Amino acid sequence: MINKNFLIPFLFTPIIFVISACGGSDDSADQAKFSLGISDAPVDDAVSVFIEIDEITIAGPETTIISEFTNEHNEIVDTIQINLLAYQGTDQLKIIDEAQDVTMVPGTYSMELLVVDAGSYVLLDNDATEYSIKVPSSRLRLGDFEVAATSIQVGNTPAYTIEFSLRESLVMRGNTPPKNGFIIKPHGVHIVSEYGTLEGEISPGNTNLGDCIVYLYEGEPTILGDSYNDENTAPLGEPPATAPLISTVVLDGAYSIGFVPEGSYTVALMCGTDIDNNIQYDALTIPSPDGNVATVDIVKGDVKTVDF
Repeated sequence: MINKNFLIPFLFTPIIFVISACGGSDDSADQAKFSLGISDAPVDDAVSVFIEIDEITIAGPETTIISEFTNEHNEIVDTIQINLLAYQGTDQLKIIDEAQDVTMVPGTYSMELLVVDAGSYVLLDNDATEYSIKVPSSRLRLGDFEVAATSIQVGNTPAYTIEFSLRESLVMRGNTPPKNGFIIKPHGVHIVSEYGTLEGEISPGNTNLGDCIVYLYEGEPTILGDSYNDENTAPLGEPPATAPLISTVVLDGAYSIGFVPEGSYTVALMCGTDIDNNIQYDALTIPSPDGNVATVDIVKGDVKTVDF
């Protein structure tokens, strides 16, 4: 059965695209090679989440427009369609390779994805209907990120990653059934370069209470909030509850969160029958059971383990 609010906290893992871009300077010493990947984290009831990209615009000290991509067969294509659920956890799909010789002047940039509406849709469990994904003006505008000459592609691993935390970013339009399709919001989509991995196991004493979700917060918030992305439903009070940066469902007693930017975080567990509506604030008790919370420092290239 599909939940009324289509809470997708359990089936999405991050997906990664790899991109390279060409700048306008002739001095190669002042250029940074750019590669990009995509990763994803789990969503309820969804078996596939497809997004098709026609063009990527990267704006900053200079503007680069990327209209050719490298697919999984290492072929150059004009558009690329990705099933985000096929690249979960620490898996990624490289969509722009350094071999394309795209270079950029180091600095602060923003990124915009031109999405092909016809090739972007969600397939639900036991449902052959293609539920469309709508992006305003077909353009998904992401936040700022830093391009540095020291960030390079290593083997088949791109220098930069777009991580789709679908539990935070994929929202159903209207109520069940999702006849109006879905929206992908920039909230919950991040571009990272210097990243590590967080993983762990959950004890039977917790998983026996019901479905479990692991929440990751930046820093050490005073009040740990559940997922929400509608400012009109934000919790009131001082201090307000903090929404997670990333959340993921526990599967088979374990969890994995890939592509976590370097920094200090709080990680917490919630187990039980409560459903987290990713649109509105639900005032869920986190951690639950009490005591399932820890702080962790993420370092580039490291795998940190936090068990509950």
